[in-house]
Amino acid sequence: MRNFHVISSLICVVMLVLSGCGGQTPNAGPSEKSQAVQQNQQAESSDEKLTIHFAGIKTFGEDSWTELVQRFEQENPNIKVNVTQLPAPSKSTEIHQFLVTALSSGQNDIDVFTGDVIWVPEFAAAGWTEPMDDHLTDKDQYYPGVIEALTYNGELSAIPWYVDGGMLYYRKDLLDKYNLPVPATWDELIETSRWIMERENDPKLQGYVWQAKQAEVLVCDFIEFLTSAGGAVLDHNEQAVINSPETAKTLELMKRLLADGISPASVLSFDEEPSRTVFTDGNAIFLRNWSYVWNVTQDEKSSKVAGKVGVAPLPSFDGTKSASTMGGYQFMVAKNAKHKEAAIQFAKFLSSESSQLYFAQKVAFSPTRPAVLQNEELKKNDPFLVEIDNVFRGTVARPISPKYPQISLQLQANLSAVLSDKMSVDQALSEMDKQIKDIVK
Repeated sequence: MRNFHVISSLICVVMLVLSGCGGQTPNAGPSEKSQAVQQNQQAESSDEKLTIHFAGIKTFGEDSWTELVQRFEQENPNIKVNVTQLPAPSKSTEIHQFLVTALSSGQNDIDVFTGDVIWVPEFAAAGWTEPMDDHLTDKDQYYPGVIEALTYNGELSAIPWYVDGGMLYYRKDLLDKYNLPVPATWDELIETSRWIMERENDPKLQGYVWQAKQAEVLVCDFIEFLTSAGGAVLDHNEQAVINSPETAKTLELMKRLLADGISPASVLSFDEEPSRTVFTDGNAIFLRNWSYVWNVTQDEKSSKVAGKVGVAPLPSFDGTKSASTMGGYQFMVAKNAKHKEAAIQFAKFLSSESSQLYFAQKVAFSPTRPAVLQNEELKKNDPFLVEIDNVFRGTVARPISPKYPQISLQLQANLSAVLSDKMSVDQALSEMDKQIKDIVK
């Protein structure tokens, strides 16, 4: 397996090719394209061994590709899989840069690859990925929210792999102490926080910590608040609908959490880890964060609240529509794949129920197929993954648009301005509406 240090060299090679061609890759004429397709079909239908090139992320320090690749090659002896190891998801900017450079070059050095869910519309709109509707016949076996997030312009543009989402971590010991239920609404969370904070009389204890730093995670939190209010940033026609009573209601709630002292002012500088630390140090009743936090909370070396934590879907405004912003990586097949059918076959293999069970057991990745969670061994050894099934049934995508990166930056700036009292709610509604309309027009 090749290590990621080759990626820099690959990028340099691709860039040299591009500069030598004036940034353009010549288009093949109709006869050349027909000939290429014919040769590809002949190669894949023959008994000759063919090689597909797979670029896959490093799964949090684990080599989780070797065993599955070997299984696939045993089942498909005429196909060899060449693996390029990408960095872990924490290096998403570098991964994105590498993929954009490679795919936009028009070369076919990558047949199938792993990509962040938010890149799917961008890559599909650029014409870099192959539509999957005709190849994935069991879409109903995945979480509906995942299929929706991977669909752009009416076409399924990726094959699901694993899902992550925002969830509510809570101090089970404190709720039990005061005989209080897990809050189902934001008002209940505020009242429960206030009740416990007053009775604990601990100046360090915060009610609800979340991530309000001017970064992508602020957008993730905002989408959860907004969707639980019944609002949206874009409609299904990719038109801005953010200037709405639901958005105003959402921004007022976010400001209220700070103004009422339920959330500390320091959340304005928090991304995932600083907020997690407050909670695992025992200084918060509630925390919004991703699934990785669970194992940290249960580690007595890292957590002062080990054994005292529960997890639930995030609250909503009416108690019925909890929303969890979707994260996770998926499989995409390159439009210019040299051996497209073999690449699709490999992606489907990696997304199969047995492969998803492998990832759940080996690296605790939450499957996109809920049926995987019915496995008795998984229920016994990793009950957390099974328990958060109800969280992922409420996953929602961030705005589905090839212009999402620009939309996100505008949202971050305006949300941050509102929360730091540099802009009124009405001003923010007007600004976000105008800016997003300019982006998507």
